[in-house]
Amino acid sequence: MPWYVLLIVALAGLAVIIAALVYVALKGWRLAKHGAAVSRRITPLADGLSHRVDEVTAAAERLSADGESLTQSMSKLQVSLARLQVVMNTLNEAMEPFYLLTGWLAGDKGYSDWRRWSRAHPR
Repeated sequence: MPWYVLLIVALAGLAVIIAALVYVALKGWRLAKHGAAVSRRITPLADGLSHRVDEVTAAAERLSADGESLTQSMSKLQVSLARLQVVMNTLNEAMEPFYLLTGWLAGDKGYSDWRRWSRAHPR
């Protein structure tokens, strides 16, 4: 085979290799350019998201503290309601003779029947 055929085959192969390298370099440059644009767009969003996560964490801590204080307030309210119930029961028991007397003065027929009066005026 003559030498100039081998030279043409070698130069054609070199041209294909150079074309492939140029193609890969062009694709890499476009990809890098696109990646930089995405990075410029995403970086502020990521910073904003990080800030929002910090806000949510702080809000969760405040909510936890509020929940604990709410639990304490509810237990205090239950104690207060129990005390109020005792006071109301005592007041109703103290008012029974007064209700009986007013019923007697008003002419109620059942003033002497304590049980019937208690059923008619539940506590």
